[in-house]
Amino acid sequence: MKYDTPTIKKIEILKKQVVALLPLKSEDEKRLKKKYRLEFNYNSNHLEGNTLTYGQTQLLLFYDKSSGDVPVSDIEEMKAHDVALSQIEEMSIDKERFLTEQFIKELNKIILVKPYWKDAITYDGTPTRKKIEIGTYKTTPNSVQLRNGEIHEYASPSETPAKMNDLMAWYNENVNKIHPVQLAAEFHYRFVCIHPFDDGNGRVARLLMSYILLRNGYPPVIVKSEDKENYLTALQKADSGDLITLIEYIEKQLIWSLELKIKAAKGDDIEETGDIEKEIEILKREKLTKSRIYKTPKVAYELVKYINDDLWNSLLKVLNGFDDFFAETKTEIYLDHIKIQKKKTVRHPIRALSFADKEVIIRQYEIFGHDLDEENISEIRWERNMLSIKSAPKKIDYFINCTLYLNDSTYKLKIDESNTDSSLVLKNVNNLFEEEREYKSFLMKDDIGKIIRLVSNHLIKAIKEQE
Repeated sequence: MKYDTPTIKKIEILKKQVVALLPLKSEDEKRLKKKYRLEFNYNSNHLEGNTLTYGQTQLLLFYDKSSGDVPVSDIEEMKAHDVALSQIEEMSIDKERFLTEQFIKELNKIILVKPYWKDAITYDGTPTRKKIEIGTYKTTPNSVQLRNGEIHEYASPSETPAKMNDLMAWYNENVNKIHPVQLAAEFHYRFVCIHPFDDGNGRVARLLMSYILLRNGYPPVIVKSEDKENYLTALQKADSGDLITLIEYIEKQLIWSLELKIKAAKGDDIEETGDIEKEIEILKREKLTKSRIYKTPKVAYELVKYINDDLWNSLLKVLNGFDDFFAETKTEIYLDHIKIQKKKTVRHPIRALSFADKEVIIRQYEIFGHDLDEENISEIRWERNMLSIKSAPKKIDYFINCTLYLNDSTYKLKIDESNTDSSLVLKNVNNLFEEEREYKSFLMKDDIGKIIRLVSNHLIKAIKEQE
């Protein structure tokens, strides 16, 4: 079936522009391939929970180096996925080789590397452990629980071989009937519905989708991990019969890849604004790893301002969303255990009319009304007090604390949650995050995002328990 979408028409226009610009210069071809390789590997793995940052992925793929506290399994996973990507690129060029179930099994085997054990839950909700086999179809169910609590059923283990055979028959029958882009998108969806393997189904689905595109002269589709919610929503709509939304979503991602190729062919810059930030992050990791920075007023000021502006204020925006669950919420800040008093400006009725110049002392490193050039502050604590949860049978207050310890050569960041009942007895103090770093090592955006998700998920769980 052909889907007459507005985006498919734009794709055809862009495809003609690409063909007119071929062949690309050698240097443009290299930088474009490098860009596709980095984006595809990083995003497809990040969608599935890989913890390598964009910068760490680039170091690994292009320099075979790793930095930071990264799980070995995530490094192996990224390398293996890169091998699988090269496999589909090679196979797409060889017109004598056709897509088979055996090749699909080989892709799964490549990306999963070796068998392993994984936490799972039985149908009755009992936690268990499941051995993940590689390169073979599943032998136990792998249905998942959606966010709304419903169970989404994939093909059963007994159905899987026949359904995969049907999928390949469908593909071979429609390979010259359906537009290649729409064929790739629908194949991706049909494959995901089967979920034939114990693990790695999403990554294999996106690899196969891009194989179909590459074989037909299109660049790969890259689903950005930051757009995961829209991707999952499109898949869920397809589950309810609205396949066109998913097809249009995939087409829009392909437009990005085509426009990128046109830029490269014209010799234009193909790095995005966000990519520049990532390049700076990589440069910091490469060039500043051997240097050592000690606490100074400037160093302390920049760190405190960064934690306040980028971490605490971002976290506070999320915590504000919980206000309706509590009778009262307030935020407080302490410097060396002394509470920062809030101030307001009161204009004197007579002085307000005066236009005389007044000299003001410049305090370059002033934070919360204190000059770090004059005061040796060693601890700053941000508090979010959420008082009297409305759904609890008794008075319970919650507190989220973010404490920054400024030592001579390192700083420590600690985030904890605590609550008190009506007797004001402190209980259930939970350390949510604690890490000590050198001053040269600031938290990256990925780190901040993880902290915000960790705190939010913990608070959601705590509220749900008060029923």
